[in-house]
Amino acid sequence: MKWTPFQLIVTAVFGLFLLFGIAMFALYGGAGTNGGVGTVVIWGTLDTIEINHVLDHLRQQDKSFQNVSYVQKDASTYEQTLTDAMASGSGPDLFFVSQDQVSFFANKITSIPYATLSQSSFSNAYLDEGQLFLTSTGALALPIAIDPLVLYWNQDLFASAGVPQPPQYWSDVLNTAARLTSLDGNSNVVRSAIALGVWTNVTHAKEILTALFLQAGDTILSTSQGGTTIVSFGTTPMGATENPAASALDFYTEFSNPTKLSYTWNRSLPQSIDAFTGGTLAMYIGLASDYPGLAARNPNIHFAVAPLPQVQGSNTRLTFGEMTGVAIARTSQNQKGALAIAQKLASVQGISAMVTQTALPSTRRDVTEDTSASAAQTVFTQSALISRAWLDPDPAATTGIFQTMVESVLSGASQPITAVGDAQQGLQLLLTTGAVH
Repeated sequence: MKWTPFQLIVTAVFGLFLLFGIAMFALYGGAGTNGGVGTVVIWGTLDTIEINHVLDHLRQQDKSFQNVSYVQKDASTYEQTLTDAMASGSGPDLFFVSQDQVSFFANKITSIPYATLSQSSFSNAYLDEGQLFLTSTGALALPIAIDPLVLYWNQDLFASAGVPQPPQYWSDVLNTAARLTSLDGNSNVVRSAIALGVWTNVTHAKEILTALFLQAGDTILSTSQGGTTIVSFGTTPMGATENPAASALDFYTEFSNPTKLSYTWNRSLPQSIDAFTGGTLAMYIGLASDYPGLAARNPNIHFAVAPLPQVQGSNTRLTFGEMTGVAIARTSQNQKGALAIAQKLASVQGISAMVTQTALPSTRRDVTEDTSASAAQTVFTQSALISRAWLDPDPAATTGIFQTMVESVLSGASQPITAVGDAQQGLQLLLTTGAVH
């Protein structure tokens, strides 16, 4: 068959269109239109209204967000719900994961390789705590929110006790505890300085203890040179005269000892967050995200926010921070679209929108926050910079270990150093027996 010049030209044009279509499919993985991203579904436990406002804001600037949707899940069943959905093939493309969930979900995540986002670029862009999401080969998640632990203080109670300023150091907390605490004739606590010492009615007890351990220099878990997770909790540094974790535990439990001048809290009192909003607790240690609720529950309380007290003489300032990242589900059928949206959510524009909608501080170093009109927001932003945490292998199990550690000291069954040793063994058993999810 002899082809005419017209037939050759038409065939060549159609061939070029075919090659172009194949190239586009290979590039975007069949993601479709809308900037080549396609449909992306995100799951998480963050507030639906806030996240949808973030997505609406980004849609106005970027058409690739047109087919991006968010589904809020129940925090109490999130891990199981997400795991079941992934197993059945009905899970999301992206999901939000906190630093204490990333170990659980590690084998269900498609990590972002360093060839796509280098380790130096990640470290330069995000706060130090974000490095918890890094592995030897890439990033398991990109940080999008951080919720630091801070000190809320009742200014009226402080003024009545003649204490002008919130404590800067833990030694200040000890020194002012007696002045801010009131006992009745039967030695019952009527007004408390701070809620520390016990477990069941101290809101955020685990987070507070974690902060104390980290401030003392105990990292709880660490990574060996070979990349293996090892238990560092309860280790006494060479040349040290005291065990850091035991000292921190002894300090924490001192506030529930009736024989101490610092006695201010016991099991019979209400939850610490309720006592603070009720006006009978001078200092409440809580997360930045607690702020709107505290103000709403009792508008008559005159309170302010301060950084978490520090160890006097220490060269390092830090607090605990709950960090949330966005991760790519290994089971997603739209991996390239999910990656594109994850990077945009964690970009300067995405994080700026998150800060505006959630009132939480930025996870990025290069997002400028105007906190001039909010003293509380200034503290939250400063606290985010010094936030730290640890990769909790099994939050439910480690909560039990921490609670047992505290209660064994309170009951007199163990000295702090013994309780720390038992907790160390519990953590070791958790790792070596594969009890981690």
